[in-house]
This record gives sequence, C-alpha cells and structure tokens, in this order.
Amino acid sequence: MSERAGVDRQGIAGSVVAIAGGVLAWHFAGDFSVMGLVFPRTIAVVMIAAAVTYIAVSLLRPKRQAPQPAGSAWRRGALVAVMVAWSLLLEKVGFLTMSVACFCAILVIANYDRWTPRMAAWYALAAALVVGGLYTVFRFVLLVPLPAGWFL
Repeated sequence: MSERAGVDRQGIAGSVVAIAGGVLAWHFAGDFSVMGLVFPRTIAVVMIAAAVTYIAVSLLRPKRQAPQPAGSAWRRGALVAVMVAWSLLLEKVGFLTMSVACFCAILVIANYDRWTPRMAAWYALAAALVVGGLYTVFRFVLLVPLPAGWFL
C-alpha cells in the first residue's frame, strides 16, 4: 500500500463543523432555564475543545496515512435511516425502547465480521450497559425528562 503524508483535511473539516455546532448549541441553550442549559453547554464546551485539539494535533503532527477504504454507501444510508427513525419515533415509542432497538440496529449495520453467538451476547451486553447507563444518568442524575411513549 502506498502511503501519503499530510494533514487530515476531512478530519479538520469535520472538526470545524463540530466547532460550529458547539457554538450554535451554546448560543441556543441561552433560551433554556438555568438548570436546562447546563447539559447542552457542557457538551458544547467538550465538543469545541475536542475539535480544537484535533485540529491542533493534525496541523502540528501530520502523519503518513494509508489510503482509506471507500466504505459502503448502503451502510451510511442505513445509519442515517436508523437515526431518523430514532428521532421521529422517540416520543411515541419511548426513549428506552427506541434506544435499545436503534443501538442494536446500528451494531448490525456496522458489523463487518461474521456473527457468532458469543459476539451477539457481547453486543447484547454492550447495548444493555450503554443504553441503560445513559438512561440512568439522564433520568436519575441529570433529571432530564425522557419520553415514556407506548413502552419504556
């Protein structure tokens, strides 16, 4: 494989978009209550800091990179479809149910390897821990009202 030297232009472009999103999140969170603006502004600061750090590292220490594979268009489209379904059905079906279903769908979409019962069990455990952990933090620590929907 041939390698090319240089900065990660796509990564820098994505970081600039992340910075813009963080600035917008900071700005629009100003309309929230004092308690309501803590979470979005915290995420905005972390997002901006991570993006600025990535840009600095990319510019100061360019690496020789192997050519990246083209990827799979159907996987990208399926990922977008799952995220759109999650956002549209979240209130009707419920946070916990939709999050577990979409997390599992994304695992299936993103997996390039052959499925085995052991891998499926690990993925199920990961889904339960990640979604359950996020639900617990949002619901009981941050006191974010999550949609209950038809199910949980």
